[in-house]
Amino acid sequence: MPTVTKSTKSNSAAGNLKQFRTALDEKAHELRSHMGAHSASAVLAVQEDPYDSADWAEKSHEEWIFLQKNSVDMALLREVEEALIRMREGTYGTCQDCGLPVSKKRLEALPWARFCVSCQERRTTGHN
Repeated sequence: MPTVTKSTKSNSAAGNLKQFRTALDEKAHELRSHMGAHSASAVLAVQEDPYDSADWAEKSHEEWIFLQKNSVDMALLREVEEALIRMREGTYGTCQDCGLPVSKKRLEALPWARFCVSCQERRTTGHN
């Protein structure tokens, strides 16, 4: 009876962990730099010049856009960090719903993916 090891799975993440870890580390660095204090200070800085109501409206809108984008970046950073934790725990590349391997193609597109394509589609469409 032949034995199958993780390294023989061509469709799983096992053989490409280093590649995926690098991609995740780079994405985390990119997200952190976008959310950095320098970016925030540029958007949220109050200028000394007097504002009229149009200036205040524009400034408020810029702040709202920045905060919304920052919120989206924070959620994505959380997903990236959770993927790195799954790597350390040995569960990276395994669908968190069905337990089957997440395809290499999907992980190449979204290294932080938690679900296989089928389970993600089911979650997105609301069909359980």
